Amino acid sequence: MEHFDLISIGSGSSGRKIAVGLKRAGWNTAIVEADVDHHFGGTCINTGCIPTKAIVEVSNTVRDFKTAMELKQKIVDRIHSGTLRNAREKVGTTVINGFAKFVDSHTIEVDGKQYSADYIVIATGSEPAIPPIKGLTDVSYKTSKDTLDLNNLPEHMLIIGGGRIGLEFGQAFHNLGVKVSVFEGLPHLLPGEDEEMADAIKNHLTEQGIAIYTGKFVDEVKETKENGKSKYTVVLNDGPNAGEYKGDYLLVATGRVPRTSGLNLEAAGVETNRRAVVVNEYLQTSQPHIFAVGDVIGNPMFTNWAAWQAGVVLNNLKKSKKMTEDWEPLKTPNIPRLTFTHPELASTGLTEKQAKEKYGEKNVVVVKFYNKWLGKSMIVGDWTGFLKGIGLKGSNDILGVHLWGIRTASLLQMIILAMDNGMGWKELANMVYGHPILAEGIESLSKMMVGKVFSQ
Repeated sequence: MEHFDLISIGSGSSGRKIAVGLKRAGWNTAIVEADVDHHFGGTCINTGCIPTKAIVEVSNTVRDFKTAMELKQKIVDRIHSGTLRNAREKVGTTVINGFAKFVDSHTIEVDGKQYSADYIVIATGSEPAIPPIKGLTDVSYKTSKDTLDLNNLPEHMLIIGGGRIGLEFGQAFHNLGVKVSVFEGLPHLLPGEDEEMADAIKNHLTEQGIAIYTGKFVDEVKETKENGKSKYTVVLNDGPNAGEYKGDYLLVATGRVPRTSGLNLEAAGVETNRRAVVVNEYLQTSQPHIFAVGDVIGNPMFTNWAAWQAGVVLNNLKKSKKMTEDWEPLKTPNIPRLTFTHPELASTGLTEKQAKEKYGEKNVVVVKFYNKWLGKSMIVGDWTGFLKGIGLKGSNDILGVHLWGIRTASLLQMIILAMDNGMGWKELANMVYGHPILAEGIESLSKMMVGKVFSQ
């Protein structure tokens, strides 16, 4: 039985980072990936963030389906091959192809062969969440992964789920000429985001021609055959949008859940809670030599957050193989939340509702700056959207920021830099900004906020 200092189960941004980083530090490490040829590098690279955003980008510009799919595949192939080559050939990490399951707390089995390690990292990511809708398990629905491999455009795409995945796919395929209907059971799109921003995006997408139905969970789905082709029906039994909605493509985009099934975690003595692996502040599981990082430990599920967690484990194990006072716990920074509709939504911190619940409605200050007031917005011809700041009366603290507009995802980083380093609205306001640039919106928003939070 081959033995390693560390085995990472999963090759995504977190597991790969730890295994490659420790290999460079002199450890003997291995990465187990269920499908090396098609999925090394994880969901983000192969079937998530990167290919999705490639399609979104083309749908906003060229608006050609063939071009979108070709660009998507070209980028995926390039990053996948480079990531695999770097880990296996340049760094020398052992790559094992196959699905891993635990035999005991130090041993895993892959395709009938066993491997042992002093340390094991569970970094298996997440998979699409499938809701318990009547009839859903009996129809040939599609997930986001399936949709990335479409060969032909459907006529009418029915999307169950109005979160990031559903909206990004919905708008992209609408721009490529597909009729799109989105069904979100909660009252607002983008659950967890600022409700005012979500409602503004809903209005914008509706104006573009996308049908959006909120406030009622889907009751049933059906599939029939017409001329050998599948036709789908989404049923809402009651509510203001009650009725049957028919299309020829059914996409389920109701979020993601930790991927732990089949790992045989019981054999390793690893505790879980509703599929998520339970960890402490050092990302250790109930077995101190087994770590878990990324989506597999639950929300928030972002590849950059997974990589951040991996950095904690990597740096601690570099310092010492056993926990000492030098080990640093995971600290939760201000995490960017990005939705790549067009325009983009970029958020961090509290929503308006959360801030008022925490500090009281009278103590919270809300400021909005509209992009149409910016010279740069006029130059690039995109005036849509606004920037929203959440502050506290008498305080310089930034409680939350929500930016909706062209390329706002990049603008958010200066906000996070300020928040992570104890700076606030005054520091953002008291800089010389370039001109004309989109970041001037942050300058105006900050100055407006300073004027309001410190007014008598």
